[in-house]
Amino acid sequence: MDSSAGGGEGTELETSLRVTSDSFLTRVERLHALEEQKRELPADEIVAMADEVESLSREILDWAVKQAELARTVASTEPGTSRPIAIIPPRQLSIVLDEWRASERVLSGQEPGTAAWESARADVERLREEYARAYRARMTPQGD
Repeated sequence: MDSSAGGGEGTELETSLRVTSDSFLTRVERLHALEEQKRELPADEIVAMADEVESLSREILDWAVKQAELARTVASTEPGTSRPIAIIPPRQLSIVLDEWRASERVLSGQEPGTAAWESARADVERLREEYARAYRARMTPQGD
């Protein structure tokens, strides 16, 4: 089991499902923002952005497939004991911080505006938010 500071414990599968769900949501939010931005441009100026939307959409589908596979695994290996994704506690601060730093390095190596850059940016944002949740959970006294 993965121990979470200040938030109880989550099984490895639950934690993976939470991270996958967070990654999925971050990309969906970015896709929404790109599509809104694209709608403000004339048709002859949206080709590159439409390609980015398509690429990000494919990535979102991959995350959805991964999430469905994990959900099936959790349902079959932990029947009756699984919890809603929203209440699965965050991972340890050190784990999130290591991943966040690695994602920042990946982001710095990507060309801005590309699907790879958008994906890396989404990872950085997701990890920043996860770190903040984990930090708040650690600072909140048990029983509050």
